[in-house]
Amino acid sequence: MTLNAEGKPIAALRFQTTHENIQLLRAELTEFDTIALEVTTNSNAITRRLQQSPAKILTSNPIRTKMIASAKIKTDKIDARVLAELARAGYLPLVWLPDPDTEALRHLFSDRRSLMDRRTELKNTVHSILHRNLLEYEFADLFDTNGRQWLDQLCEASDEQCDRLDRLRLRAILIELDRLEQHLQEVEGVIAAFVVERPHLRQQLDQMLSVPGVSLVVGAGLLAAIGDIKPFRYAKQLGAYFGLVPSTYQSGDTKARHGRITKTGRSDVRWLAVEAVEHLRKAPGPLRALFQRVSQKRGHNVAVVAVARKLAELVWHLLTKEEDFLYQKPKRTQDKRSNVRLMARRRTGLKTPSAEPPLAKRPALYGSGLQGKKVKGDIARLAAKQSEAIYQAIVTQWQEGKDATPVWQPLAFDPTRPVSADWQRVLEKVGERYAELLARVPQPPIMD
Repeated sequence: MTLNAEGKPIAALRFQTTHENIQLLRAELTEFDTIALEVTTNSNAITRRLQQSPAKILTSNPIRTKMIASAKIKTDKIDARVLAELARAGYLPLVWLPDPDTEALRHLFSDRRSLMDRRTELKNTVHSILHRNLLEYEFADLFDTNGRQWLDQLCEASDEQCDRLDRLRLRAILIELDRLEQHLQEVEGVIAAFVVERPHLRQQLDQMLSVPGVSLVVGAGLLAAIGDIKPFRYAKQLGAYFGLVPSTYQSGDTKARHGRITKTGRSDVRWLAVEAVEHLRKAPGPLRALFQRVSQKRGHNVAVVAVARKLAELVWHLLTKEEDFLYQKPKRTQDKRSNVRLMARRRTGLKTPSAEPPLAKRPALYGSGLQGKKVKGDIARLAAKQSEAIYQAIVTQWQEGKDATPVWQPLAFDPTRPVSADWQRVLEKVGERYAELLARVPQPPIMD
């Protein structure tokens, strides 16, 4: 549908989206023209080609275009007219066009999500077969090593405990599950290689891997949803983009009411954030203190969503300030980063820079005589627990309307606004006390 400046229709034609037609259209466009598109499978490719012309190219969100979504009579001709009218009036709800790297990463995660959905469907079918044949098992996970061995033996059994046809179906499903597991590993390896080969994505992923509970899948999935972090001016905007903020209802002078989270944006990103929180809430630090405080008042599920929103805000800070999570487990962080590089190297054969960042100065425990990764991990965990306790005390002081400054002064920094340099001093103090404690413990005699 083509409209002039006054809104009068000029032409209504069916346009075949081929390379030749798009090139012809691009050659005819001028700086006075405006093109409006809906988000479809190939809309990004069409938009990028048309953006090479001097015309104004707009891509709309069909979900938010209420006039189309709620129309009683919906045809392509009516939709095109509404899009043209909204674009002419400047009321067309637009969507962000991702850069090529972000779009490719989204496609990879779409493939992985399809494989995960198929795997879940097959596992549910296995449970259905066992339930129909009145078969019981005592495995916490039916598809771990012991459970899988039991299923294989069930397929080979010759008794009447399970129907013969169901045994054949079960064998076929297990073979398909093995194929899907291998396919999932290949896709995750491709994701690792894709990220590692791009320095800006590799740096961002390394920063996100410093958060406990954030793996390759979670970190790269969040990067695929976020894209460029610069358009998000505040940390809370990223939480709203993920749909993790509470909805608000208010009209006139009535009191605002807050309901469930909005659930806008990509649903798979919220799922990844919640999965990460299930691990993050067990690691010492302020986020675990937040989870414990909210769960005591509102329950487990509300607390998980609250920490997931904080995780989104934490990701904003990490990507914007280009730094690691302060309360990380250094050994675990390096293991995750090295594993990502190993997965990428197995797919491409290319060697990438080490996961161990160069040290700008001597480490906090240098010269203390404390050696070993376990010892240093224990010190970092003890320091995080100390910070967590002080964070809880700070919140208590705030709730009572008191000044919380004296609470965190012994720690040397405010846990709500941490600085890496201060964290190094905390590690040194905890390391000194740890060394004194080891000195008091009698050592076993050395045997010749």
